[in-house]
Amino acid sequence: MPVVVVDDDKVLRFVHVLLDPQVPPARAAALADFLSFDIPDVEAWIERVRASCGALYPATVRMVPDRDAMREALSDADALVVEGLTVGQADLDCAPRLRVVHKFGVDTRNIDLDACARAGVEVGTTRRKVNAAVAEHAIALMMAVGRKICETDGALDFESLRALGYRPALYDPDHISGANWARVNGLKSLQGATLGALGLGEVGREVATRARAMEMEVLYHQRTRLSAEIEEESGARYVSFEELLERADFLSVHLPYTQETKGIVDAEALARLKRGAILVNISRAPVVDRAALIEALDSGHLGGAGLDVHYQEPAAPEEPLKSYANVVLTPHIAVASRAHAVADMEAVVGHLAGFFRGS
Repeated sequence: MPVVVVDDDKVLRFVHVLLDPQVPPARAAALADFLSFDIPDVEAWIERVRASCGALYPATVRMVPDRDAMREALSDADALVVEGLTVGQADLDCAPRLRVVHKFGVDTRNIDLDACARAGVEVGTTRRKVNAAVAEHAIALMMAVGRKICETDGALDFESLRALGYRPALYDPDHISGANWARVNGLKSLQGATLGALGLGEVGREVATRARAMEMEVLYHQRTRLSAEIEEESGARYVSFEELLERADFLSVHLPYTQETKGIVDAEALARLKRGAILVNISRAPVVDRAALIEALDSGHLGGAGLDVHYQEPAAPEEPLKSYANVVLTPHIAVASRAHAVADMEAVVGHLAGFFRGS
C-alpha cells in the first residue's frame, strides 16, 4: 500500500479523505458537508476519484503539521504533498523510498528542485483554481467599490438618487449624450490606475495578471523580493512599503496572517494612502487594523473598502462596517463554487496517480 505524506493544510485534508480508507469518519463527514451545497453527490465524486487512482488507492496518508513531523513520517513514504512546508536535502535524506513531491500551488521556492533532481524525485505543481477565483473576487470588489455599484443599485430615479446625496439632472439631448445623467461623482476606473499589491504570493500573482489585463500599473511589496522572471510574468514592479502606499489607487491585501503581518495596515499605513484610495482585503481580516480602518473611513481619507474576510465570522448584526455606503462586504465567498476546490484536488491526486501508473 502506498504511503503518502501530506502537509496538514486544511484544504489538503481532502487528500486524506480521498485516498485513505482509515480516515476518521468525522473528517469525511466534515468534507462532505463542506462540499454539499455545490456538489450534489459527494459520495459519487469520491468514488469516481478513487476509481481513477489505480495503484494509488487505497493508501496510507499521514498528515503532518510541521517539518519535524514530516521528516519522521518520510521514512517509508512514496509520495509527499506540501503547501508551505520546506523540502530540502536533509528532508530527502530521511526518505529513501520517496518518488514524487507535489506542490499544492506553482511557487516552488520552498522545494529544493536541484536536490530533488539529484535524488531522482519528480516534482509536480498545481495551479490552483481556487486562487484564480479569489483573484477574480478581488478585482470584482475593486470595481464594485470604485464604480459605486452596490451603493447605486436600483437608484434609477431622481428621488432615489437624491436620497443618496446626488443631484441628478438630464443633459440637453440636442448637444450631449445621456451618460451618467444621475451625476454620480467620484467614480473610479481600474484602467490607468495603480494597484498596490501587498504580497505577491500565488493569489497576489493571479490578482496582478488580471489587473494588468485591465491596464493597471502593478506595484508590489512583501518581505522578500521575487525573481525578475516572476516579476515579469506578473507584470509587477517591486517597491518599498511606503512607496506602495503612497502610489496606490487601489491597495489589495494578499498576505498570510502571522504575528508579523497582524495589523500591518495600521493607522500610519492608511494615512500614507492617497486621499480617496480604495482598500480591498481577500486575505485575512486582522492584517488590517480594524479601528484604524473605521477611523480612515470616518475621516473620509479612505475612499472605500471591499472586504471578503471579517473580524468575526459570522459577524455581529450591529457590525459598524455595514453602515458605510462606500464599503462592500461579502461573506467569505471569494473562493466561489466548490467545483474549484474539487478540480484542485483532482489535479493533485491525478498527478500522483499518474506517477504510480508510470506515466
